[in-house]
Amino acid sequence: MAVIRCCRRQFDLNHITVEPVLFLYMIGSFLAIPTFQAFVYNKVCLDKYNETFCSSLRNKTFQEDHKTEEDYVQSETSYWILKKNIVERVPACLIVVFILGSWGDKVGRKLPVIIPSVGATLSYVVYTILSIYPSSKVEYLMIAAAVNGLSGSFTALLMAGYSYVTHIADPSNKTARVGIVEAVIFLAGTVGVFISGVMLDNTSFTFVFAFMAGCSFLGLAYAVIRLENLTATTTRPESESVCTYWLLGSVKESARCVMKKRQEKRTLCIFLLLIIFNIYVIGTVCEGDVLLLYTRRAPLSWSQTTLGYYQGLENFLRSLMLVSVLPLCRKLRNTTIALWGFTSKIIGLVVLGLSKRTWEVFLVAVIAMFQGFQAAVVRSLMSSLVDQAEQGRLFGLLAAMDSVAVMVASLMFNQLYPATLDFFPGFSFMVAAGLSVIAAVIMLYLHFNPRGLVLDDSTIAKTVKGDTNDNSKEDNKVETVTTHM
Repeated sequence: MAVIRCCRRQFDLNHITVEPVLFLYMIGSFLAIPTFQAFVYNKVCLDKYNETFCSSLRNKTFQEDHKTEEDYVQSETSYWILKKNIVERVPACLIVVFILGSWGDKVGRKLPVIIPSVGATLSYVVYTILSIYPSSKVEYLMIAAAVNGLSGSFTALLMAGYSYVTHIADPSNKTARVGIVEAVIFLAGTVGVFISGVMLDNTSFTFVFAFMAGCSFLGLAYAVIRLENLTATTTRPESESVCTYWLLGSVKESARCVMKKRQEKRTLCIFLLLIIFNIYVIGTVCEGDVLLLYTRRAPLSWSQTTLGYYQGLENFLRSLMLVSVLPLCRKLRNTTIALWGFTSKIIGLVVLGLSKRTWEVFLVAVIAMFQGFQAAVVRSLMSSLVDQAEQGRLFGLLAAMDSVAVMVASLMFNQLYPATLDFFPGFSFMVAAGLSVIAAVIMLYLHFNPRGLVLDDSTIAKTVKGDTNDNSKEDNKVETVTTHM
């Protein structure tokens, strides 16, 4: 057994499974966000103006003298980001719901990890080719988005990664294991966005896209060589056709995973957690879609490097808190931990929306460093409320809803931001903070509910017993959880 000891703590390397795939994939994914935005910004500007004008548009004084032109480029860029999200997310949502989510439960959990890595590698290759030809039309970027979407995009990989980890995790430390996965993702974000600005300012779009393709390919190779194909838990009934089993059956199973009656009103808890999760995603997307445009605009007028430093710091602090602080919170209720995270996020969004100076924006990274807690808690709680055989369906449903939430958020914020540029550029962040308040209120209800709907790691039993509900005869095994009042 390979064990690394650090002070009084020890780490078993055999526990490392899907995390390196997520790390390598998410480096490319986090790199892709600012790189794609900058690439589109550059193309939109060059299509309308000349290269000299576009280069000068980075200057604060020039921006103030050409406010109308800058607003045009920002608005067009925002709309192309929206189009890209739709082209990528719609097929990803369908692939996850109809195929990949169910595949992990029915056949094995390895292939759902591999397919998104294949698609990401191919899409980055397309971006690389387009960057070699600067005169290519901006519409061609949708080809890469479609390729990534048809493979499930990072929506599918997150589903597959969380399903894999919760499948092998001990119920008593599930929140900590999910928190580590969250930390790995944000650590990848730290590396990705931190180097994105430096790479874009000092190399070229071609180099950055090729680097992203290399990272994704390495993750793919690791998944093929290292990961075990965890055994399937169900078989196809002879009376069902392959089409019915995979397509209609997948939808029915995903719906039944949420709808069926469970002990101790756990169905209500799942519904509320789904609402919290979707609101959280919508609020988070605001930063991803608006931040580059917001910080590039006067009075901040950030370069790509400065934005990379900020996002790198933000992701590093978030991952550090997930690795160092979250595992120490075992004695706290999960709802308490989630409320802690929401408070951090809400204050950070408000400060960000009001920031006029660079140091104020960087302060947000410190204020909001606990904002990863609520996502880890929600995923852990939901996985604890369903049977192990339902993990793929559950996380597939979460991933699909994540895609829908991202599209809703893109539609909202990529139209809200251009519409509010004249009177309050930070208004989008205030809206995101308001949504986070709603999610926090629902979590507060779960926290104080006298019936104890939310179940904590310390109260989760390690056995799986039959559900006594008549309405769930087809799913004859569920995870039994005991609570201590």
